[in-house]
Amino acid sequence: MNGVMGVVGRLPIYRYILRAHPEATELLAGGGPALFACVHQDVFDCFNGLPRVMQERPLAAMVSYSRDGGLAASGLAMLGYEVVRGSSSKGGGEGLMLLRANLASGTSVVMVCDGPKAPLGDVKPGVARLAASAGVPILPIRAWGKNQLRFHRNWSKAALTMPGCPVVICVGAPIRVPEATRETRPFQLAVARSISDLACWASVWAGGPPLPPTRRG
Repeated sequence: MNGVMGVVGRLPIYRYILRAHPEATELLAGGGPALFACVHQDVFDCFNGLPRVMQERPLAAMVSYSRDGGLAASGLAMLGYEVVRGSSSKGGGEGLMLLRANLASGTSVVMVCDGPKAPLGDVKPGVARLAASAGVPILPIRAWGKNQLRFHRNWSKAALTMPGCPVVICVGAPIRVPEATRETRPFQLAVARSISDLACWASVWAGGPPLPPTRRG
């Protein structure tokens, strides 16, 4: 994910299709903020597509302090995101506090919940902690297109749908994390399972090849 994402995402060369679980549809229709959780494999299509299918919803995202994070921040800003800097290794706590403030103000948050290293799909505690502290359910998401450029050498196996192809964005059922939660692992596994299950639906609706498994638990 880098500055190119912002340029590509703004071009009128994609058609984005939203498919959401009925409970997710009801939650989104309520107008409150949402906490979307995706994996690194889908960052291009998810971050490009969400501003298109959620046009009336302000969005925020957190990126790392690294050089690549700086490029990603530029791309996300071009797409209309409010960018928060932080990472699991440096400034993550401050970043989560800023994201919680975004949610409290009505801004939805898109969070890449695995990484920054292999294995793919291993959901980290941050998304569950943010959901618990903000009182906002997690909405797992996946995105897929029929023809994709895939970065097989990268641990994330990131993919970018080729121009002119429709992109399906799938939103799973809300996952609620109680405020008093101390042990987040069960919720991390629930998010991982949902994202893995959504892969099948995203692939079918997009008319593309089967997605590689990402389930961790």
